Amino acid sequence: MNPLKNLSYTFIISLFAINLSYSQQILIDGNFDDWNTIEPIFIDGIGDGQNNGIDLTKIWITSDANNFYLKFTLGKEIDLSENNELAIYIDYDNNINTGYKINGIGAELRYFFGERFGIITKNSNNEFVNFNPIGLRAAPTVTGEEFELSFSRIVSESGINFEANSEISFRIEDNGFGGDEIPNGLSGIKHVLSSDTFEELPYNFNKSEDTDFRVLSYNIELDQLFDSNKKEAFKRLFKVINPDIIALQEVRNHSSEETKNLISEFLPTTTWYHKKLGYDIVTLSKYPILYSEPIDGNSAYYLDVNGNDVVLINCHLYCCDNDTGRQNEVDNIMSYIRKLKNGDTNYNVQEGAPIIILGDMNFVGNDDQPSTLKTGNIANNNTYGPDLEPDWDNSDLGIVQAIASGTNTDFTWINSFSSYLPGKLDWIFYTDSKIDVKNAFGIYTPSMSQDVLSLYNLQKHDTDNTADHLPIVVDFSYGAVQTTDILDSDVQIFPNPVFDKLQINAFEAYINRVVIIDSHGKQCLNQKINHNNNFELNVSHFKSGMYYLVMYTGSGKIIRNVVKQ
Repeated sequence: MNPLKNLSYTFIISLFAINLSYSQQILIDGNFDDWNTIEPIFIDGIGDGQNNGIDLTKIWITSDANNFYLKFTLGKEIDLSENNELAIYIDYDNNINTGYKINGIGAELRYFFGERFGIITKNSNNEFVNFNPIGLRAAPTVTGEEFELSFSRIVSESGINFEANSEISFRIEDNGFGGDEIPNGLSGIKHVLSSDTFEELPYNFNKSEDTDFRVLSYNIELDQLFDSNKKEAFKRLFKVINPDIIALQEVRNHSSEETKNLISEFLPTTTWYHKKLGYDIVTLSKYPILYSEPIDGNSAYYLDVNGNDVVLINCHLYCCDNDTGRQNEVDNIMSYIRKLKNGDTNYNVQEGAPIIILGDMNFVGNDDQPSTLKTGNIANNNTYGPDLEPDWDNSDLGIVQAIASGTNTDFTWINSFSSYLPGKLDWIFYTDSKIDVKNAFGIYTPSMSQDVLSLYNLQKHDTDNTADHLPIVVDFSYGAVQTTDILDSDVQIFPNPVFDKLQINAFEAYINRVVIIDSHGKQCLNQKINHNNNFELNVSHFKSGMYYLVMYTGSGKIIRNVVKQ
């Protein structure tokens, strides 16, 4: 490319780049499709930064009455919150004589992404800030070559207050040696702010009529669910959610029995099956837990949801800068999915059973990790085997998009006193060939209107006062792919009640596995049957009480209640 031609092109754009595209509601979720109707406000030359720097390529901007939104693309993949010297300078009143003078603008806000702090300036007064006073949100949380941001039009911190005028000016720079900048030279990119207002994004905490089961994923942050000072806030949240299946993380010093007892206080009309596996993972379900087993520090639960198997993999992956550990964990989960689809796991699941992988994934580093769970592309094939297509139809898994209530962002973790930006740490992947998402949301009470809070009997700071992760909720439906079981009349069991030996006669169906679980969800028997249709089970050692007998065949399963005398 001719460097003089490139220089003149970018210079002309920097002089006249006033964004005239119409305003559109932007979601800060890392998907970027909502930017398709907005033209870039600035296109920079490719390769005009040093090889070791960040090559800034394109910028988009739009705004509404409350925020302005930026999207930018880069010449290489980076982690926006680590190991970079990228900075943005925003002149809130488009006046070089106010704010901090830098390269042709007077910036009321300077924010340094890799260092994770900002400086606001007014009348020579400076104040260090994190993301909160400036309303900064960003996506994705993992590495990428494009990012989207939102900033509040009103800033207030420690006596420094200012509001964006009708026109702002900004510039982005890589402050590393020989780093790129947009625009080049002494100027800023100008944007006329829109006055458009957007209604709060629609969300509904109530289950839709065609919901088959509701799932809650919730990192309760170091056992805070059991803190008596937080109990009422947690109770309000659980009552609103009213889940059918609960996947908890960071239940460290309490058993699943203790967890069940507490949740039963919140939701007393539900009988909960429960199981804790690993260091801090607890799953509760109103449906029987037929079987469970660990996958490293994560856990697989096989549930009987109204006669249909559902596989729930509850995860709490390695935190922070441990990219290698997280990648090994997601590789191992995909290896487990391969075995499950091939019938090689310890539980004989129905073919086509919905699979849901969810929890605190801690995806804050390399984007290969969520990509592995979506596509089945395993990084360490020597250890974890070949790649796979994880859905039953040999396609990618679906990803649930759960926007935080009262916002237009999909963050699931926030700490207002941290230097780290709010991020999407909690994810839900699912076999979208077998189940549909009917409704999904995260609950973030500080951003909800008082009318909506009152409607659902919530308080403004309920999520702040419980955990640093949001409760993430999704309603699933089988839709047109619901499975059907074989007829109950195909099998007889006797005697019932039983004292020692239970006789099973199957007339047309050949049973290949039998599972017996007690009323608390504990598995008491898991026995392979060699395609027999007439056999007996010894239950003499079982305690007296009610049990669930689950019989599997090649075409479905039958569930019967059995009473042990």
